[in-house]
Amino acid sequence: MNNRTSAVANLLQCHNCIGRGGLSSILEIIEREFGLPVPAHRFRFAFVPTATRWDRPARTVHLYEISSGDAFPDGTFEAIRDFAERLHDGCGCCTAMWVADGDGHDPLKVWDVRDELIWVR
Repeated sequence: MNNRTSAVANLLQCHNCIGRGGLSSILEIIEREFGLPVPAHRFRFAFVPTATRWDRPARTVHLYEISSGDAFPDGTFEAIRDFAERLHDGCGCCTAMWVADGDGHDPLKVWDVRDELIWVR
């Protein structure tokens, strides 16, 4: 087992509410419960998260990555921001980004779409 594989295994084992990949499944849940501007299978995203978690009470998709020298390859963070903004605009659900250490432990929230929202009354 390589380092990345064992780091992902550690992340999933230590946090049993987190699932490997699974963003498409979460979008299907959101479509059923809250609606999406397009069907879930057409709600495109240009990144593949290492792991995900759906927090229904907070209506938030949590995306998890393992820290490395290049935790966000070129364009990945911009793709996540684009996805998060479209998801929020389309159905009011939020997105948060977490990064775990290189061993898959101690995830730390590094970004939340709510950090960038401008509230207008």
